[in-house]
Amino acid sequence: MIKPWLDRSVGATRGARRGRAAGALAVAVALVATACGGTSGGGGSAGASATFTYALTGLPTSLDPADYQGDPSRNIGFELASSLFRWDTEKLPNQGCDELANVDQLTGQLAESYERSTDGKVVTVKLRDATSAAGNKLTSADVKWTFDRLIALEVGTPNTLMQDVADYAADPIKVVDDKTFEIQLDAAGAMDLAILTWAQFRILDSTDVKAHVTDADPWAKEYLVNHSASFGPWTQEPGDFVSGDRLTLTANKNYKAERGDVTKLVFLSVPDASSRAQLVSTGNANYGTGLQYEQYAQLKDTPGVDVQTCASADRIPLVLNAKDPNLGKPEVRRAISLAVDRKSIVDAVYRGFNKPATGGLSHAYGIENTEKGTYSHDVAEAKKLMSEAGVGNIPITLHISPSRPGPEAEQIAILLQSQLKEIGIDVKIQTVASATEINTIFHDGTFQALLYLEPPAVADPYYSVFLYNSSFSKLNTYGYANPELDDLAKQIGVMSPGEDRDQLAAEAGEQIVQNPPFIYLVDRDFVHAVREGFTNYQHAPNGEMFVYTLKQG
Repeated sequence: MIKPWLDRSVGATRGARRGRAAGALAVAVALVATACGGTSGGGGSAGASATFTYALTGLPTSLDPADYQGDPSRNIGFELASSLFRWDTEKLPNQGCDELANVDQLTGQLAESYERSTDGKVVTVKLRDATSAAGNKLTSADVKWTFDRLIALEVGTPNTLMQDVADYAADPIKVVDDKTFEIQLDAAGAMDLAILTWAQFRILDSTDVKAHVTDADPWAKEYLVNHSASFGPWTQEPGDFVSGDRLTLTANKNYKAERGDVTKLVFLSVPDASSRAQLVSTGNANYGTGLQYEQYAQLKDTPGVDVQTCASADRIPLVLNAKDPNLGKPEVRRAISLAVDRKSIVDAVYRGFNKPATGGLSHAYGIENTEKGTYSHDVAEAKKLMSEAGVGNIPITLHISPSRPGPEAEQIAILLQSQLKEIGIDVKIQTVASATEINTIFHDGTFQALLYLEPPAVADPYYSVFLYNSSFSKLNTYGYANPELDDLAKQIGVMSPGEDRDQLAAEAGEQIVQNPPFIYLVDRDFVHAVREGFTNYQHAPNGEMFVYTLKQG
């Protein structure tokens, strides 16, 4: 049963909460000591051991790329690497922290080179020489088997990327020889290769994995629970992975590509945000994910800690169900957008981090908003639109979750409640605790209004226009349809980055502002709190920082 957050008792006293946090921290420090070989300071500095300790919100129960369990799976999956392509961040300002890589700024990881056919529908890829930790040479058969597995197991995000974001053929990989294969496309598009940077496309050592296939388990799912089986910079033994608790990776000695100085990477499950912040503050961890903004603000003043704020296309939207008889009216949706004071939300909630959304597309894409494509705060105009729509006071239920967009959800919801009351909308806040539940509510379309998070798997204007806002996307679960926006999305999707594409993206931004699908509130930054002692962070546009590239110093 979904319980309203604002109607229930907080329960624990401040002292009890402190006691639980202290207990969580003690456990986390003990885990650090165990994982780092018996000393609690293993994550504190670069040092001769070159160990990096990474405190996560949790750890998955499986290493299988087909078993995606949210952010922890993503963090670990990107670090395991073994992808065909990666973002070429080295040439960007501050190595991608200050400017997002676009979909043409790719370089090969396992791919050595590629060439498109004249019609763009065949991409011929040649592989580098690479060897897995098990000693097997990378071949095109590994690529073919990896893709066949993702398709056969109907793995969600990779198949959405191949079939909806790009337009891959049903059987997309054709082996030419041991080192050459073709990607077969039904239609060429801007995102064809960029989607392959997503962590679940990491290429598996099929020779190793297929040795553990059975009739009951034809894709070796059981084996891949605790075997990474990759061609990337890291490896592990089954005993190095404690499901849901910790994972220790060591350098793959067969990895011959360029890498940094870290030889041991320890992932720890530390669910309590204050404990993760304390581990970074005290030097028991090098990096802690998903901290609260007040903790980032405190860590900025902590000696030995570097708080990095980087470009991001992540956004927090207010989602209105267009199937609702009132919220489906464009005038009402536009009125709600006009009634929102985005700047006051950011100023009140984020401790100097993040920015108010200024237009239909994230400011991080560097596309200048037109006048019609710029959000404004105009309560008088909002009231006028409500009157023109023929609606009086409207009661709506707003679903929120501290897991998505984050712990700030309640603060944002209370501010929205106050702001929308000015135009006659009575907001009832309904909180659900888990990410699974809020995602289910969104995907089933069983809401009037919902506060959500849009974190692009591939940061690109097409992805942001298409994925939730076009009528032909499977993730448009709220009944919005705008033929003009659909047409713009289709045009953007087949164009390479450049002025013409940016012009169409700006027009799409106008549509999003004037006839709102998602109503964007906040443009989030990627905020990283890391211990000093390492350099050469590569900032991918999905927010990952690759430990295997880090240098001491």
